[in-house]
Amino acid sequence: MRLPNETLDEAQAKACCADLYQSDLARLILGETLHPGGLALTNRLGRLMGIQRDDWVVDLASGRGVSAMAVSRAFHCRVAGVEFSRAATAGAAAASRAAPVASQACFLQGDAENPPLASSRFDAVLCECSMSIFPDKSRAVQEMRRLLRPGGRLGLSDVTVEPGCLPEELEGNLGQVLCLSGALSVNGYRQLLQNGGLELQHQEDASVEILKLLEDLESKLAMVKAWGSGFSAGIPQIEAMQSAPELLRRLKSLVQDGKLGYWLFVACNQA
Repeated sequence: MRLPNETLDEAQAKACCADLYQSDLARLILGETLHPGGLALTNRLGRLMGIQRDDWVVDLASGRGVSAMAVSRAFHCRVAGVEFSRAATAGAAAASRAAPVASQACFLQGDAENPPLASSRFDAVLCECSMSIFPDKSRAVQEMRRLLRPGGRLGLSDVTVEPGCLPEELEGNLGQVLCLSGALSVNGYRQLLQNGGLELQHQEDASVEILKLLEDLESKLAMVKAWGSGFSAGIPQIEAMQSAPELLRRLKSLVQDGKLGYWLFVACNQA
């Protein structure tokens, strides 16, 4: 049983993380989709999951709703986006209403580790670049399985990190925005899904998207450094800014060595 202060600390951590992902810093680094590969990789994952017309899909940690709306339009399915940030949820709903091309996407505020949705009702669950930042990953997978009908599919994309390989500069905000701080290894995600009662059906190395992101980051970080605190009042300071070029070179080397990457996983609820 969790003590009240432990529950409060966890909620505060999630709120802080949600705020960080709504910041100008996150948008500057990761773009509107807030994950490597953008909508092209989202659509790739949707195809691997076999999403069909009229399916019911959950997008956990849906952020500004960009992926949820795109999936709904691309696959002609119905998508429920669940996002911890109340402001992001309201913004996603407003964006969906104002979109020139309609989608069947709706949005609700809630915790991705305890989504306020009925059990065994959904054909697919999507989780992009979010599992790495969930405090209780095992619980999150259990909830994903709870949402899925028998035969339903989970599509997971996330940063992969081999233990002990990250530079210490990435222990702060930059590491969190890049989804590195709590990321697992490729085998770690496999075990997480299998231990949660899901059958792994496909895994795919998309680490080239990390290289593209790192190549783009050097110029963006230099721009943030030049603008400093005047860029936006909501942007956290990045302690590693002075060493950004060298840090990016080290990260590229980790990708090339197979210690840092980005992978897609598809698993099925066989229950």
